[in-house]
Amino acid sequence: MYGCDLLEDGGTRGYYQFAYDGRDFITFDMDTMTFTAVDAAAQITKRKWEEARTEAERLKQYLQNTCVEWLRKYVSYGQAVLERKERPTVRVSGKETPGILTLHCRAYGFYPRPITVSWLKDGEVRDHETEWGSIAPNSDGTYYTWASIAARPEEKDKYRCRVEHASLPEPGLFAWEPESNLLAIVLGVIAAMLAVIAIIAGVVIWKHRSGKEPGW
Repeated sequence: MYGCDLLEDGGTRGYYQFAYDGRDFITFDMDTMTFTAVDAAAQITKRKWEEARTEAERLKQYLQNTCVEWLRKYVSYGQAVLERKERPTVRVSGKETPGILTLHCRAYGFYPRPITVSWLKDGEVRDHETEWGSIAPNSDGTYYTWASIAARPEEKDKYRCRVEHASLPEPGLFAWEPESNLLAIVLGVIAAMLAVIAIIAGVVIWKHRSGKEPGW
């Protein structure tokens, strides 16, 4: 296994190590330009590589220069993807049982992966009462997660779901809006539309009949 890392402070790090038959064998230390052998068999390889000296020089040149140059180049190719931010879509729902209201806060379609979903009661974080789901990937490369909390039905207005994510300028707060209210509104709109249609149909039929000869 060999490769290099670009560190957050601008530094670099390289590593080069071998394993054999499921066990560590020999590792290269770039700072001391030496090899660390873990058993007697690896000592043979260690002596051979350190006597030649060219092997250590070749590895250091690769890890400090070539590898870092390639890594920077490939990271630049994918910069737009690596730095992209997708805002989470948040939905809050509730399920009532006698004496208990379970509130669910679902966040999905967000990127990057790190996110914090918390339940607040009267502005106070209630982590000790919250149950969380894992942060799981979607097929499009985004992620989703959830958090739930049990509450008393009469205290539902005291709860808010807070979502913190790199795509949001500030944490978002979301409250539960009972579906029953929305259902009543939808049913009311449908009823009104049906009433209008019935009136129009009645007028059309009346005009059609009034145009016929007496005795029709």
